[in-house]
Amino acid sequence: MLRTIYLSLLSVIILAACSTTSDQIRTIDRPENLTYPELNPIPVPEVHEFEFNGITFYLVEDPEVPLININTIIKAGSWMQPEDKIGLASITGEVMRSGGTVNYPADELNELLENRAASMETSFSLTSGNARMNVLTEDFEELLPVFVELLTSPAFPEDKLDLAKTQRRSGISRRNDNPSGIAQREFRNLIYGRQNVFNTTLEYDHLNNIELEDLIAFHRDAINANNLIVGVSGDFTVDEIRPLLEQAFGEIEQGVPNEFDFPEINYTFESTINFVPRSDMNQSIIRMGHIGGYRDNPDYAALQVMNQVLSGGFSGRLMQEVRTRLGLAYSVGGSFGSNVLYQGQFFAGLSTAGESTVEAIEATMNEIRRLQEEPVSQSELDDTRERFLNSLVFRNSSRSAALNEQMNNAYLGLPFDAFEQYVEEVRKVTPEDIHRVAREYLRPDALHILVVGNPDIVGDQLAQFGDVREIDISIPRPGALESREAISGDAEAGSRWMNQMASRILQENTVSGIEYEGRLESSQLPPGMVIDVIVNYDFDNNGLSQQLITPMGTQTLKLENGAAFMEMQGQQQPLPAELAEAFQIMIKRHYTSLSMEVDDIRAEYIGSEEHEGKDVAVIYIHEIEGKLFIDKESSLPVKLTYEQFSPEAGEDVEVVVVYSNWTENDGIMSAHQRVESMEGEEVSRYNFTTHSRK
Repeated sequence: MLRTIYLSLLSVIILAACSTTSDQIRTIDRPENLTYPELNPIPVPEVHEFEFNGITFYLVEDPEVPLININTIIKAGSWMQPEDKIGLASITGEVMRSGGTVNYPADELNELLENRAASMETSFSLTSGNARMNVLTEDFEELLPVFVELLTSPAFPEDKLDLAKTQRRSGISRRNDNPSGIAQREFRNLIYGRQNVFNTTLEYDHLNNIELEDLIAFHRDAINANNLIVGVSGDFTVDEIRPLLEQAFGEIEQGVPNEFDFPEINYTFESTINFVPRSDMNQSIIRMGHIGGYRDNPDYAALQVMNQVLSGGFSGRLMQEVRTRLGLAYSVGGSFGSNVLYQGQFFAGLSTAGESTVEAIEATMNEIRRLQEEPVSQSELDDTRERFLNSLVFRNSSRSAALNEQMNNAYLGLPFDAFEQYVEEVRKVTPEDIHRVAREYLRPDALHILVVGNPDIVGDQLAQFGDVREIDISIPRPGALESREAISGDAEAGSRWMNQMASRILQENTVSGIEYEGRLESSQLPPGMVIDVIVNYDFDNNGLSQQLITPMGTQTLKLENGAAFMEMQGQQQPLPAELAEAFQIMIKRHYTSLSMEVDDIRAEYIGSEEHEGKDVAVIYIHEIEGKLFIDKESSLPVKLTYEQFSPEAGEDVEVVVVYSNWTENDGIMSAHQRVESMEGEEVSRYNFTTHSRK
């Protein structure tokens, strides 16, 4: 009986629970019916502040894990570097760390930190420098003096400076590989102008101007006690750590504090259409916008909420309209930037199919105009604000992050509780505020529009906006602005030798193309590895194809219609525009191409030399900026020399191409051996077995 009663009661309870659950499901069957409690206030850690030796210290206790983080803000930055030494601040910050200290050279410092699972880093940006250390609590007292020594007494070894410059030269050579990077760089040029305190582009000449003495001088001007703010968070008590900090930082000279020196930005609102041609792209990268604002603007919070309405992630209007509804963008977003020391930038950016470039631009501009023409509804504002405030919770995800924000506020002259004030101001923004700031601060009829895309696909779409300005993104070579020494000789003799060469190489005046088959050896390949090659020159269409038949499969490098790409296993991969340019130069320098263009090139005889026992005529050809050495007996070229820029060296290096084993076929003479050397070291050796007319 008891068992029966128990089971009956249990059944009633289960049925009641199921009934309640069904009722709840019916009342919250859609996401918009869900309700959430109001967010708790964003917690702010207690900060202990004191001054010693001209340095302001901020301390936050955080005993959760046995770690201590120290962050030093340095009042120095690239605004202090000379105009002809762009990159000095960044390099100084890097070499401070990579070069170690006087007592702890680089290798010893790295080993010391690795053995203790600690890290130290130094850097300089436009408006500030940073020195950071992360260390176990038990090692803090031992490593703190090492950190201060790294900050105040870096060794600055020459080899680390050379390495930093070499790495940056390589970066310069690759800076046009990424279309998004091009768009970001060139848009900043439109907003701030080129090469000024707000916006710099590192060039080879800047690196060549930087010497070790410059790093030492920059460091001397940057590091003194009056330029430092020190924040420490982690597993300690204030009473325990303060004496350690005073002892470690107490010997730093106070010095003269640096002052921010930022001029007004010379900006005029105007509408411009700008295009960067990239024949290796199928899509267009678009940026449009104008100058932004200052952080101390009373409308700062309203502008940020407006920006969230426009471009706040997947819920922003740009994403919902341009990407989701119209399907015009792979990605889309934007920002209304407001900086403390200088004006930020407002922009909307997206990527789209090349054929849809103008349609995507117009759709984006329509959303900017809609903010001005139609007030935001209260419900849209509430949803946007709630998402925005939720995201701000993660802005200070740790006590260390919260401390760093408060230190930055102090460094930039903002109130210590600027973040808390900002949150409260966001809560007070109204639809009328958004409508007002959109009309006051946005200029949809005065946008700089920048497109990076394929001219063959984009075509003349942009012309409807006005005159299109094509932007040259070619990378200046060192000394490019310096005048080159003029080379002159006997033009009549030069023309005669070139015509004699042409008559030996070609039985007919022209040839549409040549195909070579053979083998390739190269210092770029594993030792002893030789691969089969098929090389096709298409002189009529300025095309080139090099098929490499390797044990791993066949790879083909191609130049077609001005674009370079690689094919492998049925897949095609675009190659940088710089490689396409290099292929075009290779075609232009080929002796067959020179023979066909003999009547249109400027060739001058500049003397005679001996090459491997042969008397040769030296001909300078202006169009290729190179010297061709022609055997006086056979009238065939034996060597070509020219200067080629080396990103690693940061200067021009000599390239020597030696031709031999001349063979006739199909009415064409060709060198079946071609050996290329750079700075005296062999780079590649082609041994062709056949060639034929195409």
